[in-house]
Amino acid sequence: MAWKTITTQISNPGRAKVLLSVAGRLAERFNTHLIGIDATPTFSFAAPMMAPADVEAIIAAEGQRVRDLKEMFETAVANRPFVSEWRELRIEDGDLPSAVLEHARASDLIVASQTDPDWELSGLFDFPERLMMEGGRPVLLVPYAGTYGEIGKRVTVAWSGKREGARAVFDALPLLKGAEVVTLLCVVGGGAEPEPGELPGTQIAAALSRHGVKVTVQKSVAEEIGVADDILSRLADNGSDLLVMGAYGYSRLREMVFGGVTRHILRHMTVPTLMSH
Repeated sequence: MAWKTITTQISNPGRAKVLLSVAGRLAERFNTHLIGIDATPTFSFAAPMMAPADVEAIIAAEGQRVRDLKEMFETAVANRPFVSEWRELRIEDGDLPSAVLEHARASDLIVASQTDPDWELSGLFDFPERLMMEGGRPVLLVPYAGTYGEIGKRVTVAWSGKREGARAVFDALPLLKGAEVVTLLCVVGGGAEPEPGELPGTQIAAALSRHGVKVTVQKSVAEEIGVADDILSRLADNGSDLLVMGAYGYSRLREMVFGGVTRHILRHMTVPTLMSH
């Protein structure tokens, strides 16, 4: 199935151009309808607790941020061969994720930014985990640092053999079909070799080949470093420009307590990463 609608949540003016570059290239490649969304609170819920002058200053700053984002979006899509639209959401109760999700669920793909720890407004405007966990759609996360050109030419798929991994693989099919190199990476953690038998990933590789995807299966045993760091290392070794993986095979609470591959990748991603839950 081809992508027909891509929604990108844009919030940080400092990263908007990079995010729009990735989303715009994908919209042009697949001739999709591209929707840019910015959600911002009205701050009416905070007004009773703040001085009027402070509220006015915040509202003015927010207005400028939104105008800057709209201008960047319009510049990015000008004279491009796809349909685009800009949506501004004003949220009374401050629940920005729910408002964005209401629009994003009607898309084939959500493009968003990795949480930027250096942006002072990140806690309010960055919520990639909620997009993944509650959106029901694949989410392409663009790292908060760096610039990215055409993605999806050299793809690494981190294959877990689990439900969310299967979803990610088939959600990414439009990109995988056009990739020059697809590496199906099967990482075994804990320093333990997989049980004897069929090479991990053989069946999903065969299924992808029926879609015309040329797949190379790569096995890795994470001994001295963890599974997530091993994946990041293999991305560099393979020269990959995109990682595809399932998100949160375990509960978020368990990953928060014991660590986890998804959480580590979300914090330390080095290339755009398509995740599905």
